[in-house]
Amino acid sequence: MFPDENPPSKIKSIQGQQLFFLKYMKVKILNERESSIARILLKQDELLITQAGTLLAMRGNLTINTSFRRSRSVAKGNAQIDRTMATESLFLTEFRAMGDKNEVWLAPSMMGNIIIHNITNYKLIVVASAYLACTGTMGLFFGVPEIKLPYNNQSLTLLSITGNGQVLLNGLGAIYTIDVAGDYWVNIDNLVAFENSLKYEIVQGQSKGLSNWWRKPQLFMKVTGEGKLYCQTHQAQHWGHLIAKKLNTKSTIL
Repeated sequence: MFPDENPPSKIKSIQGQQLFFLKYMKVKILNERESSIARILLKQDELLITQAGTLLAMRGNLTINTSFRRSRSVAKGNAQIDRTMATESLFLTEFRAMGDKNEVWLAPSMMGNIIIHNITNYKLIVVASAYLACTGTMGLFFGVPEIKLPYNNQSLTLLSITGNGQVLLNGLGAIYTIDVAGDYWVNIDNLVAFENSLKYEIVQGQSKGLSNWWRKPQLFMKVTGEGKLYCQTHQAQHWGHLIAKKLNTKSTIL
């Protein structure tokens, strides 16, 4: 499942699927690379922090708590900053196991792959929309300045995840891993996450020709250094246009 990653301590194949024996929890990824679903097994007192709205099903003795995270700048109450709170906030759902046999099934809002990234005493920078879940031992906060995009006053919100544990990432389409050693450029719409050892900057592509003057500029993230970079194969805007073409817009008269 992860050809470019160091595998977990033990991997067992069950009917063609992968069951990952992680430090705190067991996670099984179903329908890999198509429309993935994560099945997480929780034991007594284990905590799972997920993005709100991703719960598909659950079983066992679990307590559920919903929390709201926002950036420190928003928390200061500046009126101008408050207007951007929608892009600097995140609703989370916490599942805590009250017994030994519990299950939580998660499904991302967009169809695509789910991968597991193991963190050991360093920081992972994640696009907020690509965050699915992490173990309760992790710290999750808006510790990275958001990326301001040069059109429509939009921005790209990034999360910092630190500590020791596992992070579940979801992407639109398949997610692939790049072991960066030097420089690497990635379209910002294909970005999922990257390790904090990588330095980054946003570079705007130049459109040439009269036919391209009205289009939005292509934005790229240039990362330098050594570390892992995660990208998704599809872009949300292009995917939406593809689905729209397949819809039957003709009304039916009964």
